[in-house]
Amino acid sequence: MPQATSESADTERIERERDFHNKRFADENRLDQVKYYEAIRRCEERYESRVRESAAGGDVLEYGCAKGERSLQLASTAKSVRGIDISDVAIDQGNAAADDAGYDHVRFAVMNAEDMTFEDESFDLVFGSGIIHHLDVKKSVSEVSRVLRPGGIAIFREPLGHNVLINKYRDRTPDARTPDEHPLLKPDFDFADRVFTSTSIRYYGLTTIGAVFLRNSPFGGIAMSAARAVDSAIFAVPPLRWQAWYVLVEWTK
Repeated sequence: MPQATSESADTERIERERDFHNKRFADENRLDQVKYYEAIRRCEERYESRVRESAAGGDVLEYGCAKGERSLQLASTAKSVRGIDISDVAIDQGNAAADDAGYDHVRFAVMNAEDMTFEDESFDLVFGSGIIHHLDVKKSVSEVSRVLRPGGIAIFREPLGHNVLINKYRDRTPDARTPDEHPLLKPDFDFADRVFTSTSIRYYGLTTIGAVFLRNSPFGGIAMSAARAVDSAIFAVPPLRWQAWYVLVEWTK
C-alpha cells in the first residue's frame, strides 16, 4: 500500500509539472523575473561554452530540452542529439524546428526524466538548465549517471535553496514556479558525489543580484563588475558559497 501511495504521488507531481510547462510554453509567465538573470550571466556564458566544448563529436542528451533551441545549436558539431522534456507542447515545437532545419540526427521526445527509456551508457554528454530541482533528485541523478558512458560528463545549471532572502522572494512569487520546485541543497550534492567519480561546482549570484537594480544607470556596468569581484571573494569561503543563487556543476562518471 505505501508503494502505491508513493507511485500515485509521483504521478500527480509529474502531471502538475507537465500542465505548468505546457502553459508556460504556450504563454510565457516568467517575464518579470528575466531581469534578475543578469546577476548570473557569467554562469550562463560558461554553461553554454562548456556544453559546446563537451558536445563536439559525441552523442548528446539535453535533459529538459524545452523547445530544443540549445540542442539545435549543437547539431553541426555533435554526432547525435536527443532531447527529452515533460511538455508535449515544447517537444512538438522542437521536432518541427529540427525537421525544418533538415537535422535527421536530432530528435526530441516526451519522457519521464526520472525513468528514461534510453539504454545504459547511451551518451557522452548529458546537460540541462534548471531541471533537476523540478525532480526527485536521487532518481534524476541516478538516471543521468545510468545513461552516461564511463568518462562521460553531466553539466547542469541549477538554483540553490540555502539563501533566506532569495527563498523569501520565491515565497512571494509562487505563480512564477511550480509548487513542486525545490532548489537544491548541499545534501543533494553529497548524494551526487557518491554516484559520480568527480564533481566540479562553480557558484554565482549573491551581491550581483543587488547590482541588477542599477543595470540601466550610468553606473550599471561598474556596479556589476564590482559585485562579481565581491562574490568571488565570498565564494572563496566554503560555508558562504552555499548562499549563492545558482551553481554550475559538472559531474564525471
